[in-house]
Amino acid sequence: MSNPNSSPHKTANPRTIYLTLYNLLLASLWLTLLLRTLTHYLQNTPPQALFASVSPLARYTQTLTLLEPLHCATGLVKAPFRTTAIQVFTRVIQVWMIWYCFPTTTGSSPAFGVLMCAWAAADVVRYFYLTLNMWGKAGREIVWLRYSMFIVLYPVGIGAEWWLMYRSVEAVGRVSRVSRVGEGVWWFLLALYGPGAYTMFTYMVRQRRKVLGRGGGQKSA
Repeated sequence: MSNPNSSPHKTANPRTIYLTLYNLLLASLWLTLLLRTLTHYLQNTPPQALFASVSPLARYTQTLTLLEPLHCATGLVKAPFRTTAIQVFTRVIQVWMIWYCFPTTTGSSPAFGVLMCAWAAADVVRYFYLTLNMWGKAGREIVWLRYSMFIVLYPVGIGAEWWLMYRSVEAVGRVSRVSRVGEGVWWFLLALYGPGAYTMFTYMVRQRRKVLGRGGGQKSA
């Protein structure tokens, strides 16, 4: 069943073709990462094996999303620049400053697998929704998932991100030439998670009310 709040049917043009291909690529990459992560859980492999298997692809997939603030800034999409930038840059910091620089503390923590599940589940739905919505074909079910899953996945994902960064604080002190400065920067970044999480979560709550209504059901046409 179609969604009355989705974008109207659109004809092909360079913008819709580009965004369709971009969203399909990201949806496919996150689906691959989700399946790999779940496979490791089913096979009961150690956290380090999961990290070695999925972290390289996850890093480059997340780095690709640096295009999204540019999409907002140039008017290619209507999403707000501030919330898009917060989500993209905090994740890029996570995959390069935490995962890549401190693979031991990251790869040994069960929080890494939790984070991968939260990110991948949310983004598979988000990018498939955006792909369908580009053509006015987003069904009620995927719209509901897009604007409901965050209620659980945002706190879980943000909590896992914070924990992985927290675990790396001691390692930052060891490798930093001026350990107190290095640790101070990390503590500052950790403190930013509070207001950042509040901004992201309340934005999605407002979007959910706008799209689904206060009762959480689809608005009528």
